[in-house]
Amino acid sequence: MKRTYFMTGFPGFLATKLIERLALVPEQIDRFYLLHLPSERTSALAKKESLLEHTCLEEAQLVLLEGDITTPGLGLNTETKQRLSTEVTHLFHLAALYDLATTFDIAFRINVIGTSNVTQFAHTLHYLERYIYFSTAYVSGLRTGTVLEQNLKHAASFKNAYEETKYLAEVRFHEEVGSLPYTIIRPGIVVGHSETGETPKWDGVYFVLNALRLLKQFAPLPYAGRVNALVNLVPYDYVIAATTYLSHVPSGVRQTYHLTDPFPHGARTIYEMLHSAYYNCAPRGVVPFRLVTSLLTPRIATRLQMQRQTLDYFVHPVHYDTTNTLRDLDGTGIVCPDLAEFLPRLVDYYKIQHPEMEKTQ
Repeated sequence: MKRTYFMTGFPGFLATKLIERLALVPEQIDRFYLLHLPSERTSALAKKESLLEHTCLEEAQLVLLEGDITTPGLGLNTETKQRLSTEVTHLFHLAALYDLATTFDIAFRINVIGTSNVTQFAHTLHYLERYIYFSTAYVSGLRTGTVLEQNLKHAASFKNAYEETKYLAEVRFHEEVGSLPYTIIRPGIVVGHSETGETPKWDGVYFVLNALRLLKQFAPLPYAGRVNALVNLVPYDYVIAATTYLSHVPSGVRQTYHLTDPFPHGARTIYEMLHSAYYNCAPRGVVPFRLVTSLLTPRIATRLQMQRQTLDYFVHPVHYDTTNTLRDLDGTGIVCPDLAEFLPRLVDYYKIQHPEMEKTQ
């Protein structure tokens, strides 16, 4: 039986890259049903055309569906839901509000209520082989020490509403999923491609590169404090390859995976690597971390194209265990590359996309 995929989060980057990866074996695919917001119709059409151009998929294999995960039934009409109930074999739920500065109410509606609606929809799929839910490693909130893949519930606080609502969403997921065959994917901080540096998003660690670019006249810049807490950066190609494999093998059923770096680098080390790759010189001096955070007012953060909340991930001491992931990927050749090896490619790609840096040197 060929696979029929239903995917939320289209035309988002990870959803699109998953389709590209899955399309490498076109003979196993019947079609993709791609849920998108009505407001994203134009973007979804453009992304569909790009997929048709760059993959072996045919027009009929990419079906766009307007809908909304925050609406019961995902905003789909009765006829469509009946058709999906007898066709879909794999459901990928990627849609979420990823914004470290978002308010709780907005994030709760999309991340918690939205996931609950998708889970209720999953229960209507008669031939469902796998329900793949994209969570995040940061459901751990402000827990410290080592977090295991089977760990979820805790009493710690959270760094922001994004983390808290993703935690609440995963808790509710477990309450509502019942006997469905699920796989939970918990990525770390996703960055560009490990070989090309390609990325469509300039958030997370790229905020540091924004600061380096906009403060270049003051280079070399100092370290921000002496804390060297582990920071978990993973290239998107690893996340896509691992997800594709783990979502189809029997060992992935009712399993949770940390798609994080098994050997992460410290914040101070990462900053030094970014600074050295960008300026061709090491940082000089140290300023107290508290001074950096106090100076990063909303006005200055906007000017530096940064989110203040990003800094929290450079000082929080936590390590994500990857026992399940390493065990089930063993022998596949799918491994998380060392950040030290591919970080220069991320910086090179960033420079290409921000050529004003080169013009002023």
